[in-house]
Amino acid sequence: MERRLPFYTFFYFISLVFMRGCGILAKILMARSITPYEYGLITLFVLALPGFVQIVTNFCFFDILGHAKEGKKYFGFILIYGVVSSSIIAIIILLFPTPFFTFLNIPEGLWRLLSLVFIGMMFSVTIGADIIGILRGLRNHSLAASFSAAPSILRVIFIFIVIYFFGITDFSPLLIIFALPAIIVVIPVVIIKRKMIYSSIRSFSFPTKGMMVFGFSFFILNTWLSLTQYMNSVIISHDLGLIWQGYFDISVSLVAIITFFSSAIYLIAAPETTAYKNNTEIFHQKGGFGDIGRILFSMCILCNLIIYFYSHQLTTLLFTENYAIAGDYLIILSIAYSILFVQQYCAYLNISSSEGNGLSRLSKVTVISMVIFPFFTHFMILYYKFLGVYLSTTIFIICYTLVTIVIIKDRTPVLLLLSKIDRLILSVAVTFLIIKILQLSLIPGIITTLVLFTVLIFSFGYIEKDVLLEMIRFNSKKI
Repeated sequence: MERRLPFYTFFYFISLVFMRGCGILAKILMARSITPYEYGLITLFVLALPGFVQIVTNFCFFDILGHAKEGKKYFGFILIYGVVSSSIIAIIILLFPTPFFTFLNIPEGLWRLLSLVFIGMMFSVTIGADIIGILRGLRNHSLAASFSAAPSILRVIFIFIVIYFFGITDFSPLLIIFALPAIIVVIPVVIIKRKMIYSSIRSFSFPTKGMMVFGFSFFILNTWLSLTQYMNSVIISHDLGLIWQGYFDISVSLVAIITFFSSAIYLIAAPETTAYKNNTEIFHQKGGFGDIGRILFSMCILCNLIIYFYSHQLTTLLFTENYAIAGDYLIILSIAYSILFVQQYCAYLNISSSEGNGLSRLSKVTVISMVIFPFFTHFMILYYKFLGVYLSTTIFIICYTLVTIVIIKDRTPVLLLLSKIDRLILSVAVTFLIIKILQLSLIPGIITTLVLFTVLIFSFGYIEKDVLLEMIRFNSKKI
């Protein structure tokens, strides 16, 4: 196997780290300059709510566009659908603002500004996702990843300049500046690609039933985490108040790196597996999904070790003592997201290699769990308050993962991921005991944990050194 698959998996991961890292840095700069209430309000309307409605405005079409052979045929139709569905939602919000804002406990004086920001973000993320989707389907992974990261990079630059050069810390300007990068990035891309967009719209085709099933299967699995996060944000705002939504957003931001590993698998799986008739080599050969999965899973475990020992120090260092409560339950969310990596890794590879009833059952289970989740979270909040959000998420992820492993048709991905698992457990145990004994402070502790765990997983043979080198070494040849 050539190095294309390992390299682009690593490339997507680094771009996600860079993108989310800039996003978290922008949040840190903003959180240290405004109140938790204002922070919760900005992140709700710029990030959570636009992301939530994107599930409708983009639906499963991002994943259809990711199909290497068929996806580009439907780009025109998908663009039209995104603009029309976004317009309908915008009209509903503008005509009937009272139920929407009252449910979220938003003061009436802010309705007009928040509506405009929300609508601008909704159109931007919808059109942006379609463009990234077509680039991904064309296997132009470098450009797709760069376009994805651009808004976050601009956001941290804008926030830094506004706060530290101009000293602006008022709510309204920061809200607009935080939302502006997503709009700025989309506009020039649409202008540059206007000929391709125009020709695609003129000759658009409706996706076939088979492509809808393919896209929906990837979409519903990938949507589970983001949708449950958005549901939590809305439910917390309603049940506990906006300030608690801000605390939860801090928790999600701090453990977000764990979600990058499954996102890397998701972004690379469809375009690379659908480009070839025989996927055996991609799964089993050196540098294939088996090796990649073990490397990414070990990184999930490393993040758990760091968060277990240093969750409070990280929270207060990055977001100040005002947000210390967000670190109380961080390890619960960290463990949950690591378990979810197992579920998504197995599910994505199963979709790529399986057909028929197993795929349908998994999609149905995912939809059913999404329907039940908000009611269960509301119930848990009633009994456990803020802790209930973390408990409901973790319980659902554990059940969801177990059910997935039981119902998938091909359990080869499970066996690939669990290969040499005893060596990973040994590496974790030794690292945990040494760090526990040393009782190091934040920075020395994180560095020691990182170095020690990395040395152990190579020494015990859980990961082969040449596979890791293959991930970071560029090679332009195809698989």
